[in-house]
This record gives sequence, structure tokens and C-alpha cells, in this order.
Amino acid sequence: MKIKKTGRPLHPRELQHMGLLMGLVCFPHLLMQPGWLAAALSLCVIIFCSLTPLMRSKIPHWSSIVLAVISLGVVFQAHETLIGRDGGVAVLVALSIIKLYETRTLRDAHSMFLLTLFTTGVGFLQGQAPWQAAIALFTIFTIFAMALKLENPQLSMGISSKKSLRLLAEAIPVALILFVLFPRLPAPLWATPSEKVGLSGLSGEQMSPGSLSQLIQDDSIAFRAEFKSSAPSQDQLYWRGPVFDQFDGARWLPAKNTFGTPPTIVPLSAIVDYQITLEPHQQNWLLALDLPINAPSDSVLSRQLQLLRATPITQRLRYQASSTLNWQTLGEDGVAQALQLPEDINPKSRALAASWQNLAPAERVQAGLTWLKSNGFSYTLNPQLLRQRNRVDEFLFESKQGYCEHFSSSFAFLMRAANVPARVVTGYQGGLLNPSSNYYIVRQADAHAWIEVWLAGQGWQRVDPTFVISPSRIENGIGTSFQGAGLPMMLRSDNFWLKSVRLKLDVFVNTWNQWVIGYDDKRQLDLLKRLGIDDFLSLSFLLWLAGGILISLGGFALWLLLSNRPPALDMASRLYLRFCKKMAKHQLLKAPHETVLQFAQRCQSQRPAQSAAITEITQLYIQARYAQDPQALQQLKQAIARFT
Repeated sequence: MKIKKTGRPLHPRELQHMGLLMGLVCFPHLLMQPGWLAAALSLCVIIFCSLTPLMRSKIPHWSSIVLAVISLGVVFQAHETLIGRDGGVAVLVALSIIKLYETRTLRDAHSMFLLTLFTTGVGFLQGQAPWQAAIALFTIFTIFAMALKLENPQLSMGISSKKSLRLLAEAIPVALILFVLFPRLPAPLWATPSEKVGLSGLSGEQMSPGSLSQLIQDDSIAFRAEFKSSAPSQDQLYWRGPVFDQFDGARWLPAKNTFGTPPTIVPLSAIVDYQITLEPHQQNWLLALDLPINAPSDSVLSRQLQLLRATPITQRLRYQASSTLNWQTLGEDGVAQALQLPEDINPKSRALAASWQNLAPAERVQAGLTWLKSNGFSYTLNPQLLRQRNRVDEFLFESKQGYCEHFSSSFAFLMRAANVPARVVTGYQGGLLNPSSNYYIVRQADAHAWIEVWLAGQGWQRVDPTFVISPSRIENGIGTSFQGAGLPMMLRSDNFWLKSVRLKLDVFVNTWNQWVIGYDDKRQLDLLKRLGIDDFLSLSFLLWLAGGILISLGGFALWLLLSNRPPALDMASRLYLRFCKKMAKHQLLKAPHETVLQFAQRCQSQRPAQSAAITEITQLYIQARYAQDPQALQQLKQAIARFT
């Protein structure tokens, strides 16, 4: 008889289970897809699970090819590409689901299990948060349980699940040892480019009125900061980001020449040391407390005093930084650029600035702030849209309602018109202290804009026009400025208990980021040096790695031996063994298959003189062992003692 290489056909219920498994594996990926695409792919899984055996048998093989072509078309329609992270993952998920429709045998199931494991691992391209790791672990557990069930149909699902759980338990210690000790690469071994650019919303490409206020609803975390000593007060937490020194009449644009020798910074106050864990935002700038005095590794301080890297930040980045809260900068680099304005726009603003020409530069700055404070301006989340050509005039003399970018943009224009060099700085202001772990959480909603003016003898100095309009925004955070209206939950003053829970959860997430996601090659080397390991090729490293694995595997082997050892013998059995040893001296060994009665008969036939004693011992043993008779146990002990 010819053996089919395709394996046994799968039972209809097993095929349904394969469909449910594929749905579980693809679920995290479907959450990242456009709604209509996720619904279409989910419908394919539901249809597969609901097919009857007869309907499934009538599915032609060529239908998978047709469905694959259609799926590629809809994925391209959704993502405008079939490669990269988003497009590639969508293609993988779609083709995996279609693969279900040609799954019929155990051999096909083997291929599906490998595919589901790969699809589960691909999920870490979308993120590496704790909940994503937990889902991946549960998915792998389910895949193993399903595989065990299909290979051994006689096993119950409960036994398969226990075996799957034990497999994971066996693998976790070795995985932990490899995670800690296996040499880590300075860059990911494999990755795909993301099509999402500027995820943080704070753009380094331009700033215009309205570009920051739209972030007020964004509750996502921009970065976390932990100070090595006491933290500055809330009104000193200006986190410096992109700097803009070109104005085209509507937008502020970054400088064209950023790389070069930055101005010399003279600290006028104590240096503040801190650590930032920056979320990936797909741009090349870093954030630092205003004003950074040096650049972290792999970054530089630009001529505009902005921290820059050569490549975009595509992964969570942790770095040390130092700043001074009061400073003087030396040199006039960038001063001429900071006076340029487009011609023939905003005549009213120019006339206002011209009225301050007789004042000293620092007095012109103060005059501008006083004018803002005394002319009925208000701080709002819903400023009027500026449409006129002279937008600064429209804001300063008509609408008078704006967000921080309105005030900073207009004030920078006024200062330039008053012949005071000025430029716009964007970043974040403030932050929420997490008392559970003493670090600050800065969210996208904390995005802010202020300006810098250049004054002779002081250099570039920060001026925040928003402060004169809404001091509470700077001193107490944005939540106090709008009393909860339109703000994310974590920025409002209500829902205290819910905020407390989220802050405690964030401690766990931050710890995960620090010690799991942030466990890079540098942190690994620091840890290894504490263990006395200076090199991956050293004998001490090999001893730690091999020793750790051997201890882990040895511990598991010991656990297996202890858990599978036979139960301890009861007193009756131990006494009977003593009897067997006495008979062994007469060349009468009890065979494993013999019952005690059969052994007694054989002994009696060989030693008829002791037949009565053998019968007595055998009967007493049966009575003591199976009837649990304590008196028989004592008599058995005495009978065996007498037996020779």
C-alpha cells in the first residue's frame, strides 16, 4: 500500500480550530490595519470557520491564487505599497488567512504552525509594549497546544495545554539567560522602514499657527525624564526641540545651515543632570532641557543650539543630558538671519514695533510683552483661523485669541520688526510627575512654542509671550488653563483614582522600557563588567554563558527526576521485600510479573518444609497491605522476623 506523503486529513473540527488560531494570531495585526481592510480579512476567517466539510471539499485549488491576487490588490489600495512595515505586514496577514483555504491535511497544518509563529514574531515590528509581549506569549502557548492536540488526537485539550505550558516553562529560563548574556547588536538585526513620518506630531519641518494646538487632544507620551537630583520647578521645564529662524509670511522654517560650531554657552546656574527616554518620532532631533550644554553620544549641538542626530529616531532612545537653566551665549552666529522678514506684509505690526525703536533692545522686548498683556488677548484651544495675507496683523489687532504658536510667531515678528534678533523655538513645556517612581511624563499635549531674542552681552535668551497671557499654563501646567475642557484625561484635574492607576501602570511600562526594550549593547556591557566580564571572547564570559545554561537545564532535569520518582513504599511492602530477600538467599527470586500468590506457590514447591510459614506471611501481607489491618501488620513483622 502506498503511503500518502501529505499526512492524514484534518477533521472538520480541527480545521475550525485552525481558523480560530489564525484569527488569534492575526488579531493584533488587524488592529493596525484600516477598518475596512481589517473587516474584510476578519470576514475571510469567519467564512472559513463556518464552512461545512462538503462546502470545503468543493473549494478548487485555483481559488487560493485568485484570492491571493485580490488580497494584494486590496492591500495596495489600503497602504499604497506592498513593502515596508505596514504594507509588508498586511500582505503577510492576508496571505496567511488565504493559506487557510488550502489547508486540508496534517502536513498543511505543520506549515500553518510555522507561519503562525512567524506572524506572531512579526508583531514586534509594530511595537514592543508589555501588552504586545503578553499577547505574543499567549499566542505561542495556543499554537503549541494546538500542535500537540493535532499530533496526538487522543489527548484532551486540557492535557495538551498543560504540555504546552510546560514547554514554555522549560524555554523561559534559557531564553532569559540568552537575553542577558548573548551579545547584543548596536542596531536591529532586521527591520523595515515605516511609512508613518513624524509620529510625534511636533514637526521639525515647519511651524505655523494651529500646528501645535491640534496636539492638545494627543494623550500619547512624547518622552519620560528622570532627574539625578532635585527637579527644577514646573515653570523651568522648557524642553527644547526644533528651532525655526526663517519666516515666509505664513510659516516658520528651520535654518538651512545647522551643522557647525555652536555658540559658546556660559552656565550661570548649577548644572542639571537627567535622563530622557524618548519615544520614536521618525525625525532626527532630540529633546533637552533648555539650554543643553553638551550633546549625548551619537548627536551634536547645532548652531541653533538644537540637539541633532544623523539618522531619524525610529526606536525608543534613552540618553543622558546636562543643561543649565540660566546662561549666556557668546558670539553673533545667526543674528543676521534672525532679523530677516518678508517685505510689505503686516504694516500695523511694523508700525507698532517702530514705536519702540528709541528704547534699548531689552526694553523693546519688555514693551512688547507689556503691550500683549494690556490689549485683551486670550489663551484658547480654538483660535480663529487666520486667512488674510497679513496674518500677524489679523491676530494682533483683530482676533486676539490664540494658542502658544500664535503668540510666539507674532511676537517673533514684532521683535524682528523692532530690530531685535528673534527666532522661534518649539518643544514641550512642563510635565506630569509620577510620584510612584519620581520621573516626569511629558505628553504630546504638552507641546509648546516660545521665542529666543539675541541681546548684546547676554546672547540668546528665552522669552515666552504665552506666560504674560496665561501664567498658569507655564507655572501649573496646561490642565489649569482650560479646566478640563477638551483636554486628555491625564491632563485634567478630575478622575484622580483613574489617573493614579494609569500612573502606576506607567511605572511598569517605564521599567519594561528601561530593562527590556532599552537593554542595548551598552547596558549589557555595563552589566557584564559588574560580573567581571570584559570581553565576549573571554573565558569568564563563556563560563557564565555555559554555566547558566547548564544550571538551567540541570535544574529542569532534577525537577523531572523528582517529579517522576516512584512513590515511597508503605510498611507492608517494605516488610514483604524483606521476605523476598530471605527467599533470594535460597535462589528464589520474585519475577516482576508474578503476583504474591504465584510467588508463594513457587516458593512452597521448592521449600515444602516452610510451606506453612510462607502461606502465613503471604496472607498477612495481603491483609496488611490491601485491608489496611494494623494487627496483621504487626503479625507480619513478627512472622518475617521468625522466618529464616
